[in-house]
Amino acid sequence: MLYDEVMMTVQNYLSKILIIDDHQIYLDGLEMLLKQGLSDAAIYKASTLEDAKNLLKSDLEFDLILLDINLNNANGFDLCELDELKHQPIAILSASEHIKDIQQAHALGLLGFLNKATDNEKLIDDIQRLLRGECIFPTKDMTQTVLTPRQQDVLNLLSQGYPNKVICKQLSLSEATVKTHLRALFNILDVHTRTECVSVAREKNLI
Repeated sequence: MLYDEVMMTVQNYLSKILIIDDHQIYLDGLEMLLKQGLSDAAIYKASTLEDAKNLLKSDLEFDLILLDINLNNANGFDLCELDELKHQPIAILSASEHIKDIQQAHALGLLGFLNKATDNEKLIDDIQRLLRGECIFPTKDMTQTVLTPRQQDVLNLLSQGYPNKVICKQLSLSEATVKTHLRALFNILDVHTRTECVSVAREKNLI
């Protein structure tokens, strides 16, 4: 098909979506899903930064760019600062669930943060919402976690590797009370071990 014919065909679509992801199997699968779920959209894909740049330098104007943040030899967030991607309608589509990644996407003024583990029906719905101009971020992850002063004290000592007996002595608390605070922290942070507790707390900037 001639270039002019291709462009005329593209113009018949209501939306143009570019997917940037270096996992070819996922890229092909998502392309198929979007073609089935968004019949009025033209789907483009790029598995390398160069492919993405070439598409962005073309005459096409994308309504939405779905960008993975973990690319070979590149960080998706860094790419957002490139001239080719600045001011583009970008949403992150990633397997990451780290609060810092979600907050960084929000701070950069991106349209949203979608999780690759989302079921197909919800993913299509979220993309349609993005195309309508809505912003989509995981609400629960954007909400700041708030601890009581005593929970924070226990967490601070836990992060220093202290066992329960030392925490008890430092805070003048009984071992039963310390265990109660630890159970509360585990529930709040949705973790099961002391190591997980400290790791998630650091991700949430609580310590």
